[in-house]
Amino acid sequence: MKTLDNVPTLFVFNRTPVKVRPGFWLMVVGLWALLAWLGSWRWPGQSLGAYVLVGGIGVLLAMLADVGHACAHTISARLADAPMDVVLLGTDMPRTLYWNNDVPPRAHIIRSLGGPAYSAVGLLVGIGWLVLASPDTAVSYLGEIWTATNGFIFLAVFAPIPIVDGGVILKWTLVLGGRSETEADELVKRLGLGMSAIFVVAAILLALKSIWLLAGIILLAGLFMLGAALNIIR
Repeated sequence: MKTLDNVPTLFVFNRTPVKVRPGFWLMVVGLWALLAWLGSWRWPGQSLGAYVLVGGIGVLLAMLADVGHACAHTISARLADAPMDVVLLGTDMPRTLYWNNDVPPRAHIIRSLGGPAYSAVGLLVGIGWLVLASPDTAVSYLGEIWTATNGFIFLAVFAPIPIVDGGVILKWTLVLGGRSETEADELVKRLGLGMSAIFVVAAILLALKSIWLLAGIILLAGLFMLGAALNIIR
């Protein structure tokens, strides 16, 4: 993973380079189109230009929630005296990369807490935003984007899989409790497999009831957890 010198740096946050792969921009364009289309459904009766503009602002808010979560880990990592080396942006979730993972269990836990704390604050701000915003307006639609993104990230990062904060915190808490790293990894893997099975079954049940969109989302989440638990997705 130290072969990232050829990956351009978008900006530097807290002395940590935020690097971006080309696929990230394709994802941004796709998200922009999706949010503009959803805006036409959620906030009807406006011009195409208005939907494109609001969709663009929505993308910025979603990226602030998502990339901001990753950047917040740089703060907790420095507090843990185990600084992050790179934030890597691609077509999937932002990656927080540490070349040196030979740090004490408490350092692993502390540096995993920055992102969830950021998303929790973002979720609370979003709830306040929605309470104050007038319904069926561009402002309320943008508040929904901000709140939904932060809320989804906050819930998702506590999944018991190795590549998100919940799995990391669980593993090193188990190690602090006396388990070996191998035992802790195995338990996290079992929990991840169990959660993925629950999600897949839930998706099947929703599909049988013809709730296709929600079924598809839950199925994708279950397959993602399965891949992460099996170390296919890293």
